[in-house]
Amino acid sequence: MAAPIDLLIADAVADPHATFAALRDRGPVVWSDTHRAWIITGYDGVAEAFLDSERLSSDRLTPYWARLTPDRAAVLGTTFDVLRGWMVFHDPPRHALLRNPVRRAFTPRQVQRLAPGIERIAAELLDGIAERGECDLKAEFAFPLPALVIADLMGVEGADRHRFKDWSAKLAAIVFGESDNPRRDARAAEGSAEFVDYFSWLVRHRREHPGEDLVSALLAAQAEEGAGELSELELVGACTLLLFAGHETTTNLLANSALALLGRPDQAALLRSRPETVDTAVEELIRFDGPVKTMVRVAARTHERGGVTLERGQTVYLSVAGANRDPAVYDRADDLRLDRVPGRPGISFGQGLHFCLGAALARLETRIAVPALLGRFPDLALTGDDLSWEPQILTRAVRELPVSVGT
Repeated sequence: MAAPIDLLIADAVADPHATFAALRDRGPVVWSDTHRAWIITGYDGVAEAFLDSERLSSDRLTPYWARLTPDRAAVLGTTFDVLRGWMVFHDPPRHALLRNPVRRAFTPRQVQRLAPGIERIAAELLDGIAERGECDLKAEFAFPLPALVIADLMGVEGADRHRFKDWSAKLAAIVFGESDNPRRDARAAEGSAEFVDYFSWLVRHRREHPGEDLVSALLAAQAEEGAGELSELELVGACTLLLFAGHETTTNLLANSALALLGRPDQAALLRSRPETVDTAVEELIRFDGPVKTMVRVAARTHERGGVTLERGQTVYLSVAGANRDPAVYDRADDLRLDRVPGRPGISFGQGLHFCLGAALARLETRIAVPALLGRFPDLALTGDDLSWEPQILTRAVRELPVSVGT
């Protein structure tokens, strides 16, 4: 009898890649009694699932909301109002209504103009680390860099930026997993209320005083499309998504990339000696140990997939991490090879309708920050080997990354 599938046991949290490899051996779609969910295990199955918006729904809020007790629903009402403004939780046609203004505002030109600022922020953070000699690289580099970048992009004033970490942490329990802990519910509600208060003010302010920031561009794009259907709360939700996703995902990408290279000095040396390979290197770092382990869908109707029957309403996990290490697609899939010849399209940012609009920004930040880190500190080293990881199904997030920078 096969062992129960639990993605939150210690071994699976510490090394999800071994867990997903074992699941691939069981079949293309496997059932977890523990999570009451199907898991799609390989590259082809995950890629197909991303494109199947008719049979697999992105709306996991509606069934979640339906399962809440009246007491929890009363506490989390505002939280869900905010999250309903997140395009990632919607299917067509509502998804397009929420996505199009953001797509029009969040242009490649808008992203590329951030490059000098990213370089400056990275250099300043590395200067501070050099003075101390050792640090928690996640807390002092991987976290503040994307936080400062996304705040700058959205036109958030410096004094307000420091509050977002706390607000995001409060919201994360709902976004990354269903929590039935009353204290977490209260924290999520508190964070949501703070987001609503701040971004409602910011949206009103940018209507009256537009600037060069993303919020102003979002309002302009909405006006150009005549998309008056978006409520103020949905605009607040869109702003919250941009801040939350643009910050959280890139923090974990930078931390995981640094950790991967700290354990493989030959690959770090390759990137130092061949900076022209940085784009290929970034794609490989994202593939090897990216910030996303799974993405969630809900079966919109009963259908066959991978030789099994998925019943309408069942939860489906798309194993992004498993797809990224699928040996049927990637030669020596468990090896980090920064000069890997590009092959099939990367899958870490999704595909199809829900391809991540922030992917270009995450890549830009990584292609600037990682070489800057390696170039500044050639003797960078871990100061401990007892790393711990956040017990999440969806994200791959190390809690701390203690390093010394050498002489």
